[in-house]
Amino acid sequence: MPLRRPRIPRIGWSYGPDIDYGKYLSPGEEVSFEVRKHGAALLRPGLRALLAWIFFLAVHNWLDLPSKNNPIDTLLGGLALGLTGWAAWRFLEWRVERVLVTNKRIVEVKGIFTRKVASMPLAKVTDITYQRDLLARALNYGELVLESAGQKQALESISFIPFPDSFYRDFMELLNDTPEHRRPDDADTGEIPRVSI
Repeated sequence: MPLRRPRIPRIGWSYGPDIDYGKYLSPGEEVSFEVRKHGAALLRPGLRALLAWIFFLAVHNWLDLPSKNNPIDTLLGGLALGLTGWAAWRFLEWRVERVLVTNKRIVEVKGIFTRKVASMPLAKVTDITYQRDLLARALNYGELVLESAGQKQALESISFIPFPDSFYRDFMELLNDTPEHRRPDDADTGEIPRVSI
């Protein structure tokens, strides 16, 4: 019987292709929520492509270059086309990038042809740093830095998290509900003993 994909509550933007998470989950593991990375991840490649085209047109008009067989035009036009292609590729990658939080771990899925799945068990998370610079605060995204005791983990930081306040709050709530992170005073000590006098 094929594994049914659970209905996943999503935080943030939810358009784009659906991903079958069943192949990434272990038995008994359920997705609590998922997010797509913020669109600000596309700002840098898009801005580079735009600046390359502006520079290409400015040099062409400023030097009054002939249109045919001009090596400067060819070089700058090729550079602008290359950066535009890179921006388009980053857009396609961004459409499939997801961050999943399950009842056992946090997972980052990315890649179009070569899928990369990095994860960290919730039990190994010892410290979390949540940071936002000025642009991140203006555009409402942030970065989550995960630390664990011992060796280096496959997933140490996740950038461009949309609605980071909500993500952080929900993630911390889930993290504090795991048995490894419960405070000792939350533990069930069993029946209260009866004292007879």
